[in-house]
Amino acid sequence: MSKLTRREFIIKGTALLATLGLGGPLLFSEHGSFLRNASAANEEEVDAPVLVVIQLSGGNDGMNTLIPYGMGGYFDARPTLGIHQSEVLAINNEVGLHPSLTQFNELYQAGKLAIVQGVGYPKPDHSHFRSMEIWQTAEPEKYIRSGWLARYVESSLAQSSNPLKALQVGNNANKSFASETLNVPVIQSVETYNVFDPKTPKADQNRLAQAFLDMYDPGRQGTQVKVTCEHGQDAYKSVEAIHSLTNAYANKVEYPKSGIARDLQLVSKMLAGKSGTRVFYVELGGFDDHVQEKEQHAKLLKQLDEAVGTFYKDLEAQGLQDRVVTLTFSEFGRRVRENGNGGTDHGTAAPVFVLGGKVKGGMYGVMPSLTNLDNGDLKYEVDFRSVYYTLVDNWLKGDAQTVLQKSYEKLAFI
Repeated sequence: MSKLTRREFIIKGTALLATLGLGGPLLFSEHGSFLRNASAANEEEVDAPVLVVIQLSGGNDGMNTLIPYGMGGYFDARPTLGIHQSEVLAINNEVGLHPSLTQFNELYQAGKLAIVQGVGYPKPDHSHFRSMEIWQTAEPEKYIRSGWLARYVESSLAQSSNPLKALQVGNNANKSFASETLNVPVIQSVETYNVFDPKTPKADQNRLAQAFLDMYDPGRQGTQVKVTCEHGQDAYKSVEAIHSLTNAYANKVEYPKSGIARDLQLVSKMLAGKSGTRVFYVELGGFDDHVQEKEQHAKLLKQLDEAVGTFYKDLEAQGLQDRVVTLTFSEFGRRVRENGNGGTDHGTAAPVFVLGGKVKGGMYGVMPSLTNLDNGDLKYEVDFRSVYYTLVDNWLKGDAQTVLQKSYEKLAFI
């Protein structure tokens, strides 16, 4: 029987805490067993509509994602970055998708993808931090502490005792779930900690597990570290419980080897395990393309396309496609004119994508003019809060007035 070295214990033990975010909200609850609470999600919760939010961090170039190849001014503004008409996946005689978005295009042609054009907000801010904060709090006019998804969970899911009713997946730390009363778990990676991996010898599983639990035994520690010990044990039990839920998943499609694909597969695993989760939040970064954009942007869009396309196929294989709607957004688009470094600088309005089996696919909103600009930036046509309002009211059946703090025009994609 192999000996568990100190180095192995430190590496694997640290990975366990990192899995849920050390110091962050844990999945275990003082109100009883995590497994009992998670499985307490009744059939109504398990079968309820689900929203998956994909955040494209860095400011995705909307003009080279939904390409206005047939509109005056595009190729003049982008002599080196413009995507040639022969490469564009044409939707109509004005706009089309980037050639990397082949699966997005297939989903659009199948009527499962809605594209909302020209989405933004009044008095746009070019700061990554502030603009993302605006999207995450849904408040452009003032600084507030609560996130829009936190307000949804607090107002519309208040009766649910399920500790997994909302989840952040991956390494993103965002204000969408910011709240003084709500703790939303962060799962960085279930696979990171392999105590529960069937490939790990049982003796090693038991020994590592016991060593970890012994170290975090509150009865063996002083009062000053008692809370930390309790959190450590809770983290262990939480990961164990999540592994139990994801064991119900049958891998029916092959995901690409990328972080965003891994995160979306975890979403599918949780839903297949009947976690009862209503909102998932994942992130794909790297879109701040100030220099040499063309190749890098194509790679990122391909990564997004492959991950989302596979995720939808997986949902179909699991019979879940009609229960899940996926929203993809970025904090802002890029400026119309390319800069002198083969890239683009921070801009304003950009397209938003909404995907799902129940989505009414098509084009929504209006593509902003490329010549009637606001100091070189696109003028937004659709307030992003209209997208949120539609999703909360029509899809999640939540209290959209409370979430958005007033009414907004609803769109017809749901």
